[in-house]
Amino acid sequence: MKKILHHRRSWMIVPAHDPKLADTIAQYKPDVVVLDLEYSVAPKYKEQARANLVKTVSTIATDDIEIFVRIDKASRWADVDAAMHRGLTGIIFCGVDEESEITEIDALINTKEKERGIDPGHIELVIILESAKGFWNLSEILQASPRLSAVGVGRIDLTMQLGPVPQHEFRLFRYLMTRTLVAGKMHGKQLLGAMWRPDSRGGVANQESTKLAAQQAKLMGYTGCICATPEQVNPMNLGFLS
Repeated sequence: MKKILHHRRSWMIVPAHDPKLADTIAQYKPDVVVLDLEYSVAPKYKEQARANLVKTVSTIATDDIEIFVRIDKASRWADVDAAMHRGLTGIIFCGVDEESEITEIDALINTKEKERGIDPGHIELVIILESAKGFWNLSEILQASPRLSAVGVGRIDLTMQLGPVPQHEFRLFRYLMTRTLVAGKMHGKQLLGAMWRPDSRGGVANQESTKLAAQQAKLMGYTGCICATPEQVNPMNLGFLS
């Protein structure tokens, strides 16, 4: 597997079925394009999004663009099968709870690399932690596959599961970011996440709040973050600028 690239600051989420995909990428110029098969794609468009992935990846893939596909945990087998084609850099798997889920996906990726003429070990795997169980099993998860290159913290799902205090501040967030930092550094993974303030609304934060969250995460040792909106790409790049 190729070495992790240090310029992977902004990971822009784009619905995999979006007809304006190429224009959005050209306008915002993210470091990484994340074709989404999860939250941003309504159930009625899932099959269409999967069916179009081969054409989509081949259309936007260049030497300057890295393409990942964010899969839906509930349909991960079908999503990985649809995503595995030349031009793809990797898979993003959110909500991992235990090591066995990684070994399962790794085996599927191995099979599809062989079937589709992709160099063995080329496809990377990135995980986003979204549950208490996932954090509990973090070290084992990070050692489950050599293709696992980055780990991130999913604030929204964690907040819903673990809950903020009455002042609406998710006080466990800094601890979970720190725990991920230690484990990620120990196992040589890129760290994805931003230190969102309680009033910034995270995924829909404005540009000022996004830049500040990235700067504070960079001070901790994080090097990039997923952008829920295209408008977060530039402030994320500036915040993580080295």
